[in-house]
Amino acid sequence: MPASISWLDALPPDFYEQLAHCLSLHGMAAAELLSRPEAQQVADLAQLSTGKVQALNQIQTQADLLGQLAAEPLALYHLLLLGRLTLETSLAAPVLAYVQQQMRIEPPQLAKLKTYCLELSGAFLVTLEEHVPAPAGSASLSLHRLVVEEEFAQMLATQPAPALPAANLRLAEPQLQMLRLALLLVHSLPNTTDHPFLRAVALLPNLQPAALEPLIEHLGRVRAQEQLTLTMPELVQLYQGMQVCGMVFVSDVMSRIGLEDAFPVLSEEEITATEAAPVSNRQAVGEMVSGFTHWVQHTFPDAPEIQQARQEIRELADTLG
Repeated sequence: MPASISWLDALPPDFYEQLAHCLSLHGMAAAELLSRPEAQQVADLAQLSTGKVQALNQIQTQADLLGQLAAEPLALYHLLLLGRLTLETSLAAPVLAYVQQQMRIEPPQLAKLKTYCLELSGAFLVTLEEHVPAPAGSASLSLHRLVVEEEFAQMLATQPAPALPAANLRLAEPQLQMLRLALLLVHSLPNTTDHPFLRAVALLPNLQPAALEPLIEHLGRVRAQEQLTLTMPELVQLYQGMQVCGMVFVSDVMSRIGLEDAFPVLSEEEITATEAAPVSNRQAVGEMVSGFTHWVQHTFPDAPEIQQARQEIRELADTLG
């Protein structure tokens, strides 16, 4: 049943412009939620799919918005509702990080944008509940919202608690670049039986390619001197990844697997920035690896995760003979 045309006529002519950022942010958040298998029941209640969200995200004008509200207002209602629910949880972290990077804004500005969008969506949801018929089987749209919110809360309750931050760093460009290069090197190591070191690296659970990819993406979004927040699992991955990188550079592994010329190395400017005098790339890598691993061991001397990681690295070093 289409929405009443009279209330649509009362919307201001620049309503889309007011709602544009809100629609975009809520659309991305809803898409993030629906990409998760555990959200299927929420999606079913809202009768919303990733394909439908993509279509709704194509709204770009006042005419598009009014057409959607006249023909299928419930779809837009559910987009705003699911986006709103997601934005108020840690599930929205990838979306917010992407928005911050694309808009090149600082965390306080991002927080203001999020607050503004949530206030706008909250007010518009109330307006929709006053004018849009409820889905079949629901006495009212506001009661239907409670059912969706309850299902969303139940979904969250079944999820493991997010890992707590273990460290907050602000890195210079050479340090950040070194961490990225270390993870990319480990990610690119061939899974071969020709070398005992490579066989041993392939068995480390923290350094599996699929396990490294989220952290590689995380580091790719951070700029020099920005706050880099790391959980303990991420810290362990960097700790082990840096040491594997160091072992590769100081051994014959790099040349034996054909990566010595292909893998990026530090520029002279980056080397100079980290050393009092120019040194070789291998020496520079060794200094950075040593500095980072010593910092981790000094900062977390009693952490069982780091102790386990150190033991695995000791065993790994033995394979180099």
